[in-house]
Amino acid sequence: MKKIFKNIGVLALTMFVLASCKKDEEKLTVNTGEAPVLASSSSALILSEETAADTVITFSWNNYDVAWSQPENAIDIAKYTLEIDAAGQSFASPYQVDMTGRTIGKYNGADFNALLVNRLELPVDVESALEVRLKTMVSENSMPVYSNVVSMKVTPYLMLTIPDYPSLYVVGSHQEWSPETAPAIRSAKDDGMYEGFVNFPGASTEFKLTTARNWTEPAYGDGGPGLLSLTGGNVKQDGAGYYLIKFNKETLAWSAVKTTWALIGNATPGGWESDTPLTYDEETKVWKATVTLTGGDDKEFKFRANGEWVIDLGAGSSDGVLSFGGGNFKLQESGTYDVTLDLSNGAYYMYKLKKK
Repeated sequence: MKKIFKNIGVLALTMFVLASCKKDEEKLTVNTGEAPVLASSSSALILSEETAADTVITFSWNNYDVAWSQPENAIDIAKYTLEIDAAGQSFASPYQVDMTGRTIGKYNGADFNALLVNRLELPVDVESALEVRLKTMVSENSMPVYSNVVSMKVTPYLMLTIPDYPSLYVVGSHQEWSPETAPAIRSAKDDGMYEGFVNFPGASTEFKLTTARNWTEPAYGDGGPGLLSLTGGNVKQDGAGYYLIKFNKETLAWSAVKTTWALIGNATPGGWESDTPLTYDEETKVWKATVTLTGGDDKEFKFRANGEWVIDLGAGSSDGVLSFGGGNFKLQESGTYDVTLDLSNGAYYMYKLKKK
């Protein structure tokens, strides 16, 4: 009888060992390599209003080297976070940007300047030292791995105060599908009604409206004629041009109207009968013209699109700011003026007159 129990015990132990071995074999493990290497397109930046719409800095890195014990069951779970801080702070409280799913991050001049001034509180018109690194984590509970530290010299500028309206970002083939540098349409009243102007230089443009400057948050795509959807594919717009885009977040209805812009009024060479055209400058992202204007107590002008009174911009709530259908501007002094019409900030449009 003892022999029987002994044999049963040996059999049970053998089965336990075999089961344990099988569990070990099925366990999914991961081996990691060297931390990603971070690179920057520039080591010194002097920012200005002239570079506001340009891509001024690009950060790039290689994918984290991860080897799975079962490649067929491998999943991409690496989380990348770009950390930006003033030099000498040891990244104690850096500004963090989620870059998961990407190996490149771009900033236009306005956004990077706002980060430096508003987030890091760097002084304007003064050169400051900046440090940037990439934090990588393979899971929520894993220890972070850090890249090399990229050092930079940056000189931010004092920006015009532009309201921080709720925004959607027009990401597409017109700007190489980069959310970080995409133009925004914005809701001035935070009522779900968004508007803004976007230049589509190609004969056919595909785009989506992202809800953040990344691809991890929801994005609006094609929802059928005149509609958008959070599950739709790319929206397609035929015809190169400068478009006024509107979107109703409640009804999901959207529209795009191609525009060209001009001055009109009895202060302009064509009076109220004929437009004085402005030319779009793709480099500075504004409409421009040098025009001889006539001043006087009764001399006025405003901006209108497409040679008709459907879309026009006049006096807004403050000097230099425009509103749709606003009143006429008065011009007291005759002379030759550089005229600039800036429609690059969604729902907040501005103009400048500079006498030569």
